[in-house]
Amino acid sequence: MSRYRRWLFWLLLDLMALAALVWIDRSLGTNRPLARESPFLSPTPSADDYTRQAEAAYWAGDLQRAEERYRLALSMEPENPARYPPFVRLLAFSNRLDEAAVWMERGRRLAPEDPTILGMAALILDWQGKIPEAIQAGERAIAQAPESGPLYAYLAEAYADAHRPQAALAAAQKALALDPEHPDAHRALGYVYETLGRYAEAMAAYREALARDPNMVIVWMALGRNAMVLGQTAVALEAFQRAATLRPDDPRVLDELGWLYYNLGRLEDAQQILEKAREHGPEDWRILYHLGVTLYARRRYEEVVQEEHLPQGITRLREVLQQEGKTCTPETLSAEPRCARLVEMAYILGLAQYYLGNCKAARPWFELALSISPQEENALKGLRLCEEGSGPP
Repeated sequence: MSRYRRWLFWLLLDLMALAALVWIDRSLGTNRPLARESPFLSPTPSADDYTRQAEAAYWAGDLQRAEERYRLALSMEPENPARYPPFVRLLAFSNRLDEAAVWMERGRRLAPEDPTILGMAALILDWQGKIPEAIQAGERAIAQAPESGPLYAYLAEAYADAHRPQAALAAAQKALALDPEHPDAHRALGYVYETLGRYAEAMAAYREALARDPNMVIVWMALGRNAMVLGQTAVALEAFQRAATLRPDDPRVLDELGWLYYNLGRLEDAQQILEKAREHGPEDWRILYHLGVTLYARRRYEEVVQEEHLPQGITRLREVLQQEGKTCTPETLSAEPRCARLVEMAYILGLAQYYLGNCKAARPWFELALSISPQEENALKGLRLCEEGSGPP
């Protein structure tokens, strides 16, 4: 190639490159970032943004993300009382009472007379068993916002727990009249019916609540509980399974589902679910009791007597009763239902030890059961077998 042709070739190549650069520049147009802008920067989300994200996640059934987004909103505006009620409601209806109570108190410190916060206080205090305080908070809330349906709903539940059925029913009906589409109004009516023993009507009201908000874990559990009373086990199973889908690591939800499996005779499923419940709630005596009974029914006696199973369940239940200032004796047996559970755990432990051929370890558990319920047949039979020296069948 001559020198001239080489020069012409490189000139044409440079012109083509220049034309390409011009085309790219024009194609960017007004979309081209300014010299001082970075194309990677984006505005920081506000507390309102996080709240909207939380609401969207909740209605999509992602309760964990909803909780995370609400926490972010609160971290940005911890002094804004309006940020607290929706987060408290989410925790409460997700079966997270202890955490809900902590955040409710923070909100009350910021705005002790805010009617929405007072309404949440009424709900949480009632669930904590502080019924007079709950009623006081609920009535104060309504005095300031007499047209709020949810506030009447929360007060209705407190009235029901105070054994004031007429006031409870009137408040629930008022809630529905003021806000017939609010799920809490239907939920409260369901609870009032449940306390009155009107279980079919309670289930109908709970279904109305879930039709408007299908992500309320405690309402699925309530629906399942009432279905079990009416012997509708298929409905109960579906309800507890829905609750477990929403809160897959909640020990109380898993405990309800596992215990239902036990009552359906699905012992292997029951054991699997209850063991998962224990992983997340190792100190909950109810879970330990249900798991121990299930293991006993499966004749897994070596596991029944392990310290982390029924022995731990007995220890935890006695601690709970002691904290409440209660004891289990023949005189208190009929008044305190948990004492019957303590008797049952004790004689099951004794029988498990007997079947393992260890009457020395069995005897103290039979004696504990009889110290509370002197006529308990299972404990008497076990003690008699041990005294006779009869070996396990």
